[in-house]
Amino acid sequence: MGDMTYASAQHLQQRYGEAELRQTTDAYGQQIDLGRVQTALDDASAEIDTFLTGRYQLPLVDLAGAALPEPPVLTRCACDIAIYRLQTLRAADDIKDARRRYEDVLGLLKRIKAGEVELAGAQLVPVLEGGVGGGAVEFNIPPEPPYSPFARSER
Repeated sequence: MGDMTYASAQHLQQRYGEAELRQTTDAYGQQIDLGRVQTALDDASAEIDTFLTGRYQLPLVDLAGAALPEPPVLTRCACDIAIYRLQTLRAADDIKDARRRYEDVLGLLKRIKAGEVELAGAQLVPVLEGGVGGGAVEFNIPPEPPYSPFARSER
């Protein structure tokens, strides 16, 4: 995986505001629990990486192999996933809007994984053995004969 965080606590606060983060991370709404925020952002980045892996070189690099700055679309995705994860800790009625954004983000990430949406300038995973572009890897391995638990071992 990429071990890359696509958004920071500052990104999350810019998008959702301090009051929202206080209410979401602290039972009393008094202060932002930065530990919870960072955990949610790390989890969001790991979830994004599961969609990018196999298609893009992780951590993301440009076509020349240099580190690629976080694409803004992935920063937004990480923020929406993180706030959804944080809001799942709250009362059930508070989650409806976060759930819709989360489902939208999953749809976008699936489209990125399928190659319908590209990350501009990001290097794709190399193709092996005549596979199609965009990280699809094809292995030409002959099929194994069917395994039977009753077959004798010839060791």
